[in-house]
Amino acid sequence: MKPKLMNYQSVRIGSKSVIAMNMLENLITNKIEKSPETSLLELAEKMDIVDVQILRKFYTTGKEFPFDTQPYCFPILFKEMKETNNLKIGLEGLRKRLDALVKLDLIIKIKGSNPTNYAPISGKEQFVRSAIIKFFIINGLTKFL
Repeated sequence: MKPKLMNYQSVRIGSKSVIAMNMLENLITNKIEKSPETSLLELAEKMDIVDVQILRKFYTTGKEFPFDTQPYCFPILFKEMKETNNLKIGLEGLRKRLDALVKLDLIIKIKGSNPTNYAPISGKEQFVRSAIIKFFIINGLTKFL
């Protein structure tokens, strides 16, 4: 019997309670080795709106191929997420989300760059865009696509 997954797990560190793990990080520990359709559906069910907004920044630019993806420098991405998307997320929160997406092989972290740069993975565009669309359909948010 599988344990029921929760959105966030609370961990006690000293006298403070800290939110430590979201469903997307839990998905990393249970690597998906199933068919693409099953993994797409499972990924869409595990993501939350912040993860989707981050992926949309990389994979949905609204431009034609080959300019349909966008790499980001971490400080610029953080500024855009705060100002343009009005997301309430801190620097470390965004960094952890990006690391979780890197571990899932949805984006790549460019090594040796300062400040840190992230880029979409070539060849995974359709898979990620399908996961984003599936997320909006599952959660009844199709009017925001």
